Amino acid sequence: MELRRLRYFVTVAEELNFRRAAERLHVAQPGLSARIKSLEEELGVKLLERTTRSVLLTAAGRVFLQEARSLLDAAVKAGHLARKAHHGMVGTLRVGVIAPAASPRLAGVLRHFHQSFPGVQLALLELTSVEQLRRLRAGELDVGLLRPPVGFPELAWRFVEQSPQILAAPAGHRLATKRLLAWMDFDGEGLVMIQPGEQHGYYDSFLAACAGAGAKVHPAQYAHDIQIKMWLISAGFGVAPTTATLSEVKRPGLVFRPLPPGLPPVQTILVWRRQENSPVVENFLKSFALLHPLPDDSAVLPPLG
Repeated sequence: MELRRLRYFVTVAEELNFRRAAERLHVAQPGLSARIKSLEEELGVKLLERTTRSVLLTAAGRVFLQEARSLLDAAVKAGHLARKAHHGMVGTLRVGVIAPAASPRLAGVLRHFHQSFPGVQLALLELTSVEQLRRLRAGELDVGLLRPPVGFPELAWRFVEQSPQILAAPAGHRLATKRLLAWMDFDGEGLVMIQPGEQHGYYDSFLAACAGAGAKVHPAQYAHDIQIKMWLISAGFGVAPTTATLSEVKRPGLVFRPLPPGLPPVQTILVWRRQENSPVVENFLKSFALLHPLPDDSAVLPPLG
């Protein structure tokens, strides 16, 4: 059923006069009459009672008028939404975030994006870097804030920020009260670590530094996410390296201490699918770049390979 014929019928029903309806539609009156007759034949019912002096709606015509108006309104709305979708004004953006990246700076980006594109729904998911990469490749996530490396050619990325590594220890722990730490101080210490399949090589540099100094450390407890890891440390299950950004959130029973020098900073990157053609994602990337410009020193860019 053509929308044009619906518009013709609604106009005739509103004017109850073929001549005025034809003038309003800028069409010839005979052609308009033919279109209405064709519509009636398609429906198998009479919509209008015609005489030489008047045009009246039949019972079927009155019911059909209401539905025709609804269909025309829906068509207008669909076109409007399609245009907004084309410009990334509506839709859903699925954002993966590692816990340390959930910072006031990220909140500022999300606030700016929401104010600029209020019709876009944000779905924020706290996920490990490994899980984010899996979901990005599977098309289950639009963008992700995670740790390098990426290692998949179909994914694009940009540097966001970096943070020094520090030690998280239970209050009262011997390392928490030591003024300056050396790598041998960790000999025999138990570590609270994220599960090996979920931690994306995060502990490699710390473990290498301990091994290089001859300090033997061992996993004391595993956790599935960073919040549980920090809770286990505060509960006395062990110590662990973490990022300085996490120390900004005060937690009872936790003490943060500088680690010995030599560890590389921990970097956060923004990742998305290289062939992504979503206007919503494009708008988010532009908003992110506006509020998170790349540093002038390219040396801080992560070796993603």
